[in-house]
Amino acid sequence: MSDEHQAVAAGVYEEQPLQGRRVMLAPGRASTAEDILRASATTFESWSDVERADAECRNGLKSLFGTEQAGIVVVPGAASLGIEVAVVAASPPGAVVLVLGHGPQGEHIAYVVSRRGRVVDMLRAQEAGSVDLQALRTRLLETRPSTVVVSQVDADSGIIAPIDDYAAVIREVAPETLLVVDGTWATGCMQQRMDDWHADLVFTDSASTLGGCSGLVLAAVSTRLSMRRVRRDAAMPLYIELARWSSPTGAEVPPSLVFALRAALRRIDAEGLPGRLSRCEGVARAFREEAAAHGFGVFAPPGHEAAMLTALRPPAGVDVEELHAALGRHGVDTSMGPTGLIVAHTADVSPDDLRCFWRAIEGLHLQT
Repeated sequence: MSDEHQAVAAGVYEEQPLQGRRVMLAPGRASTAEDILRASATTFESWSDVERADAECRNGLKSLFGTEQAGIVVVPGAASLGIEVAVVAASPPGAVVLVLGHGPQGEHIAYVVSRRGRVVDMLRAQEAGSVDLQALRTRLLETRPSTVVVSQVDADSGIIAPIDDYAAVIREVAPETLLVVDGTWATGCMQQRMDDWHADLVFTDSASTLGGCSGLVLAAVSTRLSMRRVRRDAAMPLYIELARWSSPTGAEVPPSLVFALRAALRRIDAEGLPGRLSRCEGVARAFREEAAAHGFGVFAPPGHEAAMLTALRPPAGVDVEELHAALGRHGVDTSMGPTGLIVAHTADVSPDDLRCFWRAIEGLHLQT
């Protein structure tokens, strides 16, 4: 970065707010595209129109999850409901649930697991970005967990979990253990191979990486999980029983959200999944190159960087809280966590928005 654009050191920032609308780059809080909003207002003459749209969505989701065998479940609710639904569906009360953590998101999953009356066991990734496979093998043999839960992309660190490697170890050492993959920040922007992984539940939401309106939890459920009979917690809400949401027929899903999701999935289908995945990788690579040019580091280790979001380490001497606040005053919304400044650059974030982000960074000079 040139001296005249020397970015953001701790101190007093010049205030040069960007003109026009705010730029929404905080993960999970992106703006919704106009055509998706229009689709959410689709009129219908009978509930069968909603059921047909719902069925189309379920069919479209199978290819994104990488499955031909799983059933698709659509549950009305916020994205954060996904992990709770998954834990309750895949493990009985009192069971051991092994969480593979790749950042702060893993700690959140462990908290949800414990609050649902399960016993949390946790393995954290090493500095290189992945859980040691021998440690995983040993833990599976020692604790025989009912379920393993892992986020394909940690929403706070931007680290990708090597699901292929983990799934192979689980199949070899503990084939009876269920595998649950949190794909909230991966589905539709990263390759998913549910059938190849022999995963039992992969879930996401309608907005984070798919571009629909917020409000639906979307999950692919294996036949093994669907048929499994586990002891249920008597206090468990019927609302999060997967069987209730496993079919579009008579499902009490919000029509506006279903029509918006259908439009978002049609957009993905029109681009083609391989092209979309390639574009996501290209955007992420360019973003990391721009970050390096501006003096930022990337929290995720090389080879483990996500294509949908990046946790940035500010240049030396820059206070991340001050930087986050200053960007907000300049009309750019990002997120902040223990890993640094977190910026979403999913397939539906426009290049103009990312250019606005870097212009805002360049506009934050230390007054000397």
